[in-house]
Amino acid sequence: MTSTTSDNTRPAPGAGPAGLRLVMPVIMLAVFTVPLSVSGTAVSLGDIAADLGSSSTGEQWALNGYNLTFACATLVWGSVADVIGRWRALLIGLLTFGAGSALSVLASGYLLLDASRLVAGVGAGAVFSVGSAIISTSFTGERRTKAFALLGAVAGLSLAFGPSLCGLFTQLVGWRLVFGFQLVCLVVACAAMPLIRRATAHETRRTGRIDVAGAVLFCAATGLLLGGLVLGSQTGWLSPQFLLCTVAGLAGYGLFARQEATAPSPLLSLRTLRNARFSGMTLVIAVASFTFTNAVAYIPVFFQGAYGSSPGESGALLMFMTMPVLIAPLLAGRLVARGAAMDRILAWSIGLLVVGLVLAGAAAPQGLAWMALPLVVVGAGFGLQAGLVDGEALAQVPEHEAGMGAGWINTVRLGSEAIAVSMFGSLFASFVGTATHASGRGFAAITIGSTLLAAVIGVLAVLLLRRGAAPADPAATPAPAEVPAP
Repeated sequence: MTSTTSDNTRPAPGAGPAGLRLVMPVIMLAVFTVPLSVSGTAVSLGDIAADLGSSSTGEQWALNGYNLTFACATLVWGSVADVIGRWRALLIGLLTFGAGSALSVLASGYLLLDASRLVAGVGAGAVFSVGSAIISTSFTGERRTKAFALLGAVAGLSLAFGPSLCGLFTQLVGWRLVFGFQLVCLVVACAAMPLIRRATAHETRRTGRIDVAGAVLFCAATGLLLGGLVLGSQTGWLSPQFLLCTVAGLAGYGLFARQEATAPSPLLSLRTLRNARFSGMTLVIAVASFTFTNAVAYIPVFFQGAYGSSPGESGALLMFMTMPVLIAPLLAGRLVARGAAMDRILAWSIGLLVVGLVLAGAAAPQGLAWMALPLVVVGAGFGLQAGLVDGEALAQVPEHEAGMGAGWINTVRLGSEAIAVSMFGSLFASFVGTATHASGRGFAAITIGSTLLAAVIGVLAVLLLRRGAAPADPAATPAPAEVPAP
């Protein structure tokens, strides 16, 4: 049976460890860099092709390789952090992310660039899962709500201004500055790691070996499933390649579940997944994947194809949806602090996401001006949950498993995003032909269909939240069987 260790006595409930006000900016800086690495690469692909030569495979792996290893690494990093210590896991992740960024700056061909992106994705997985776990175990009550609200606002900042910032870097200096800027941010974060170490001195950890077999099975299954989705969107959903990868991936997950059920120190505790409230929170995240993430990925393509917008114009129009994400997380945190029911705010979030994107799809044939207000509604819906859902989900997990919980949350986030984007992209291409001949009515039909699926997931999420017990805060009390660290 897994036991726990503690490095020190936990601070009083509601109080943060010494120096935590300086730690929060460090974690926010690291989190800001993760989505920036995706949008920066996407914005720079044209210049990368002009410099390194045109290669559809090389360009695709420069973008998808990062997402693939990121998705595989989040759960593994979270569980590993519970064993070796979260500050140590975050430091290794930052160094790995930084090494990938540095090699990307130096890349003279696609082989090194794509390999560098794979390395960077592995490190980025630690930033999201371990960073969230550190915040969850360092704060309690209202302080934790505010901390996650700030984290949500930082993610919104990266979504809103990241593409424009990276586009400016590329235009003024070149694509290498995009990765150079990421490297500078990561170096600053690494330099501040002594603060993280002091702030996490109170953390409880699991004792036992790292579940290597579970990690291998999970990464293999995830790689097969996500690789199959990429193939399916290109070769068709009935192609042998897609079906083979999907069947093999699902079989891999079956073996992974069997391993976790019998492992003495599992990578993912099945007990956590049986918590109705925790599972409901993860479904709230999936709703955002089928609405907000789809919109971020494909609305610029629609703008350019249906209305002839330039890349700059389509990016500016998308800010109707991304700008509210800067404000809504802070508003949600303030409402909860004043006594508003968290479940009601999350239900509003789901409703705004679903209704807003349906209205955006319905308004698409009428023109760009008609889509502005619906896009604001979608952004507000996403922002309301961005500052709450991770913190509330982790409140259902014992402190010594906070890394595992954060890893699973981000795995669900990335996995549902990959499924949603692949499905929506394939339908978009088959319905409207090509991006340059996008049809307003076709976009409307696909958007509404995708959003209805999100509505079904949202209903299930609300039912699970109601079924779950009253919000608990395991981090506020010591984990069972806690003994002093040697």
